[in-house]
Amino acid sequence: MKKQLAIVAFIGVITLSSVGCGSANAEELNTPIELSTQSVKTLLVKESSIDKNASYNGTLSAINTVHLIASVPGEIISVPTKVGDLVTSDQTLYILDKKDIQRATDNARLQYEAAGHQLTSIKDQHILAKKNFERLKALYEKSNGSALSQADYEQAEKAASNAGVAASKTQLAQAKIGMDQAIDRLNDADLKSPIAGIITKLSVEPGQTVAGGQHIADVVNMDQVYIDIQVSETLINTLEANMVVDAVIPAISPQTFEARIDWVSPAADAQTRLFPVRIILNNDDHLIKPGMFATINLSVTESENALVIPSTAVLQRVDRQIVYVNNEGMAEEKEVVTGFDNGHSTIILSGLSLNDQLIIEGQQFIEAGTPLLINGGE
Repeated sequence: MKKQLAIVAFIGVITLSSVGCGSANAEELNTPIELSTQSVKTLLVKESSIDKNASYNGTLSAINTVHLIASVPGEIISVPTKVGDLVTSDQTLYILDKKDIQRATDNARLQYEAAGHQLTSIKDQHILAKKNFERLKALYEKSNGSALSQADYEQAEKAASNAGVAASKTQLAQAKIGMDQAIDRLNDADLKSPIAGIITKLSVEPGQTVAGGQHIADVVNMDQVYIDIQVSETLINTLEANMVVDAVIPAISPQTFEARIDWVSPAADAQTRLFPVRIILNNDDHLIKPGMFATINLSVTESENALVIPSTAVLQRVDRQIVYVNNEGMAEEKEVVTGFDNGHSTIILSGLSLNDQLIIEGQQFIEAGTPLLINGGE
């Protein structure tokens, strides 16, 4: 009995001790964590102006490039062109041996002519069969069938039908398709350029046999070159077609080339959320080569009397943008809406006021309520 009482008493002591510890922990949790003082640099928010200049890099492409393939297999007997040649539209790049193709075309033409003669013959036979049936029909009806058997009557009626003519017309149409295909094959045997331009690839030589569908040549029109860029929503409404912009092509010259905007997409790319824009440069002398690197400089309108702050002062959170300001020696968080950002300065559309003491250095290491030690700035 004494042993049982001792155990109960021991459990009670443990329980009271646990309750006491829990109260102590609760008090510790309710005690605010003291934030350490952070040294920062500040800047008074003022109205200013900002040039909406932006640069975009990319690779230049020819305005028109075609990849030519062999549509007719066969042996090449001549290649009158080479890489680098200027060619006109419909100019021949190679000549194919067409003996077998010509024979097939001649045969298809004969078949078409034969089908035409057959149709003429069947039409003549149909005319005679109709006349014969009309004569027998009158005799059959006049004699109430006694002068002509039912079988002979039906056979004459069948011969007078239009089925034979219809079938012959179908055969003629099929022969016409076969002949046209053969003629097209003959005309397409020699590879021709569909555009005027420069040959940048030609991978055949005389005596070589090409297969249908084989990639043979590339021809590019270099009279103009273009570069596609993507701009932000803060710039898109300041751009329009035919606007003149500057382009720099380091491989040619440090000087700028005059370019123009060809088109501006009215919708943003679904993945980048940026707006595609195409820039075109005239290249009559073909000095600019497709594949060269280029920088496009956009100098749009200047924004005046705007709240402009250093871009580095803006901190990106998951669903918002914030800055920190000094509020009587303590850090205060403010959510802001930003406008144009040229990479150095950012326009603030809302969230800040004139003469706010903006924290521009050390903001990455503070949070709301952090005591501040102002170490420079305004």
